[in-house]
Amino acid sequence: MNAQPRSSVSGRVVTVLVLVILTGFSGLLGATAVQRLVTDLTATHTSVSAQVIGEDTERVMEGNSRNRHWTEYRTVTVTYPTADGAQRAVVRSDDAPVGASVAAWVHDETGDVRLDQPTAPDLWQWLWAIVFVLATIAFAWGLLVIVRNAVVSTETRSRAEAEN
Repeated sequence: MNAQPRSSVSGRVVTVLVLVILTGFSGLLGATAVQRLVTDLTATHTSVSAQVIGEDTERVMEGNSRNRHWTEYRTVTVTYPTADGAQRAVVRSDDAPVGASVAAWVHDETGDVRLDQPTAPDLWQWLWAIVFVLATIAFAWGLLVIVRNAVVSTETRSRAEAEN
C-alpha cells in the first residue's frame, strides 16, 4: 500500500492560530468584564422620594432550552421628581404598596430607577475581570514566545545554510 503524503500544516502554525483565537476571545471577555466593572464603580445614583401609583405583573420566559417556563413578577409604577418635572417609571417590587412613598435611586447617566439601594461590584465581577485580563496576558505572552522562537530558529537555519 502506498501512503499518500498528506499536506501537513506545521504544528507551530496551528499553535499560533489557536493562541491568536484564544487571545482575541479572552481579550474580548476581559475588556467587557473590565468595562462593566468600571461602569459599576463610577456609577452615581440620586436618591429621590417616589410615590407608588399603580401595580401590574410582568411575565418573563425563564429557564434553559430544556426547561422553559413563564414567571410572573410584580411591578409597580412610581412617579418621582426631576429637574424636568415629574417622571414615571415601572420597576419590579414585591413589597411596595400602592399609595406609599418609597425611596428610589435614579442612575444619573441612564435614568434607570430602582427601589433597592445600589451596591458596589461584588467579588465575582472583580474575579472575572482579573481572570480574563490575566488569561489574555498569558495567551499573548505565549504567542510572542512561539513567534519569537520561530523567527530565531528560521534565522539560525538560514545562517547554517549560508555557511555551507
